[in-house]
Amino acid sequence: MSDFMQWVVHGVKRGRFEMDRRTALYSLAIITALALIAALYLVLVGQIAARGRHIQQLQAELSRLQRENEQLEVEIARESAVARLWERAVALGFLPAEQVEFLSVPRESPTPSPEHDG
Repeated sequence: MSDFMQWVVHGVKRGRFEMDRRTALYSLAIITALALIAALYLVLVGQIAARGRHIQQLQAELSRLQRENEQLEVEIARESAVARLWERAVALGFLPAEQVEFLSVPRESPTPSPEHDG
């Protein structure tokens, strides 16, 4: 048997690794606390990663909506151009007025209506 194996088998004294009940409980409490802290850390890291992915999705959707909004603004500008409005008016049968007549409406003072009499 090699010297190392002899040391492992016979060199480690049993009494050196024994501990009393109080030390065992303290060790167990410390190990449990560390395990809980590690579990809490993993839960928090998972939540942060999920929120990060959600933020990235929202940013992508925002970019898509901004591009769509810009396209709609271009379409509105194209459709509301004077030349385009003129073409649509002619297509609908409207013609330029040959003689414009304005009517003047006399302005009357407002009279109280019977519903508002107090």
